[in-house]
Amino acid sequence: MNKKLLSVAAIAGVLGLLNLMSHAEQRGQAPFKALVSPATCAQPQWPDEARRYEIEGVTTIRFRIGEDGKVVHPEVSKSSGWKILDDAAINGISRCVFQPRLDEARDGTSFPMQYVWQFSDGPVIRPMLVAGSCQPSERFQTFRDADRRPSGSDGILLRFLVNSDGAPIRVVAEPNGQAPDVVEQAAAYLQGCRFAIDPRLPGQHTDTAFGRVLLRL
Repeated sequence: MNKKLLSVAAIAGVLGLLNLMSHAEQRGQAPFKALVSPATCAQPQWPDEARRYEIEGVTTIRFRIGEDGKVVHPEVSKSSGWKILDDAAINGISRCVFQPRLDEARDGTSFPMQYVWQFSDGPVIRPMLVAGSCQPSERFQTFRDADRRPSGSDGILLRFLVNSDGAPIRVVAEPNGQAPDVVEQAAAYLQGCRFAIDPRLPGQHTDTAFGRVLLRL
């Protein structure tokens, strides 16, 4: 699939940074006019793996500016649901370099930044779980399509591709601190399920899918 990509940083702005500077300052956001140069705060790179799996989401982070102008203490305040995107957001803001000895650095001000990772071609038709196709399990209830809440005590977030037989392949888990054996078992459970696209549905089809394997509580 050849999809156009957008990586937008709302609130303070990275894509189209120069056009957003004055608006950001009016909102009390990071002083982007004090960048050493716009090139020192370039648009973050969309990870190749995230593009292949067509991973989208919104990452909200907070950061401070050190006395030397470098970004310090960047952290995710609200996850996109995908560690690969959250890490790219942190890496992107960490490369920004501001002028040294700013008032904001002395004040220890914490600034918000929101990265919106999305494709420009609009929604696609993804493979969906074939009802009743998952094998019975004492540990797992079922698979829930398109649920991208982070892994937790109730389920494991997985992304994957679907081959021509409807079988999941190249399964990637987002552990989020869950035990490795549970994550591995969830991926194995998923591979016993089958997926398909309703041929009657109009729109652009893809072979990528995601969702959560739900644990029995």
